[in-house]
Amino acid sequence: MYGLIERGVERRPKVARSMRGRVVFRFSEGFAPLRVTFGPRSVRVEDGNLRRPDLTISGSLPDIVHFATAPHVRGVPNPARVRGRAALARVARRRVRVSGDHALARRLLRLLAL
Repeated sequence: MYGLIERGVERRPKVARSMRGRVVFRFSEGFAPLRVTFGPRSVRVEDGNLRRPDLTISGSLPDIVHFATAPHVRGVPNPARVRGRAALARVARRRVRVSGDHALARRLLRLLAL
């Protein structure tokens, strides 16, 4: 996840600069939660949980990575593409759960898109 975030910040610095908030990724495999804090001049990625994050994304690591790297249209998986439909299906089956600030979620997915 760190590599995806680092790559996204390097490739899309305007998107990264516009983001404010705290995001927690929770993994069903038992890995430590990952928290990401988007500030005015920095992006901090570290292990740990938050009590009240602005956005929570939870599921298995492969499902979250697939969801985050699928082709997107305006921050939502593209239903016209096979990988986009598969990502939407993971959300519909609740294999990936997104809760909290949906505008932040769309910007995060734009940042992480390959």
